[in-house]
Amino acid sequence: MNSMEEAVLDIFRKKYKREYIGKIKVEGTPTGYCLTLNLGIPDVELLTISADLNAEDFLKFIEKELVDRQLHRVKRYKYEKRDTYC
Repeated sequence: MNSMEEAVLDIFRKKYKREYIGKIKVEGTPTGYCLTLNLGIPDVELLTISADLNAEDFLKFIEKELVDRQLHRVKRYKYEKRDTYC
């Protein structure tokens, strides 16, 4: 895990008071950074946020985006279909 990924996880801890346990990837682009979060939700498997900013400004941008998106309200449920016979 790189330092940018750790910084994003710190934002989750600070803003949401929760741990993000999904897959996370922060990659540098020629002009900025790209954050990819695997939310594990059908139809919305990956959330990708990118911006043409330096590292410090990108983290400030991500902090605002994560607060605005209210990801702490996203729920994931696992269910299993079973055949039942009465």
